[in-house]
Amino acid sequence: MATVRTFKLEGLVPAVFTPMTPEGEVDYDKIDMYCQHLSNNGITQIYVNGTTGEGFSLTLEEREKIVEKWIEVGKKSGRIKSIVVQVGALNLHDTLAMVQHAVSVGADAIASVPPLFFKPNSVEYLIKYCKEVANAAPQMPFYFYHYPGATGVDHCVEDFLKVAAKEIPSLVGVKFSSKDLVDLIGCVHVAAPNRDDKKFNFLYGCDEKIMAGMIMGADGGVGSTYNFMATVIRKVLDNTEKGNITEARLHQYRTQQTCKAMYKYGDLLGHNVAALKAIMKLIDVDLGPPRLPMRDPTDGELMQFRKDLQDIGFFDWHK
Repeated sequence: MATVRTFKLEGLVPAVFTPMTPEGEVDYDKIDMYCQHLSNNGITQIYVNGTTGEGFSLTLEEREKIVEKWIEVGKKSGRIKSIVVQVGALNLHDTLAMVQHAVSVGADAIASVPPLFFKPNSVEYLIKYCKEVANAAPQMPFYFYHYPGATGVDHCVEDFLKVAAKEIPSLVGVKFSSKDLVDLIGCVHVAAPNRDDKKFNFLYGCDEKIMAGMIMGADGGVGSTYNFMATVIRKVLDNTEKGNITEARLHQYRTQQTCKAMYKYGDLLGHNVAALKAIMKLIDVDLGPPRLPMRDPTDGELMQFRKDLQDIGFFDWHK
């Protein structure tokens, strides 16, 4: 049996965007600039080709080249220490190809959503699917990416872990992007029923609730807003850990205000990713438009978005 590489994520893990040209092609050249922006903000861990990265709007070749570029500009330069690759696709064959590619280029861990069209209709078949993915690279740390709001797969993760812990040796944790904190604390209890070191690593994926996720037992978060407000989120995490709850709430509230503004424009532009990319443009890290069917804001919409963010003080405290 292959020995699973020791691996754990903690603190802030940005889910990175995919830079695009105005014509909607992947702009690989911008990744170096983007990497430096993250490094300047103390980021050393990233999550590639997930929802924020528009992974399901990309071809397999594009996804592979994006991973290769992040390895080149991030890992080889020493700016990024850990790269987790989201390998999930619409079919198992493509997912397994992404697993093998991630291994071959030196990624640190893989994560996968379940299939998005023909969905596993029970915990049993979700485990069977994840086992196939994980067994394709038994030495590679594997995370289950739980995002029921997008995948439509909303099985109890606590029940998943009770069985998957025995069935999938390389399973190291969960990217938990559900607002169901009851399920999250159940997962944490499964991982450490006697309050010893947790068997699994939990990354919470709802930025507007990261404080609650940490209190419930998450080790950190994978989030989109960390790309432009890492300082604020870090204050949420640090103050929560120290028990400075009032201070933590202040910074969590700022995160929530930003998310509310983002949701408003996400609905307008086709998805929250489009609004998040617009915020990057507003902080002078222009990563281009999203890919269709999402769209860029018009000049007027972007101006109003800027005003909405100014009104909540975003530009005063996001850095």
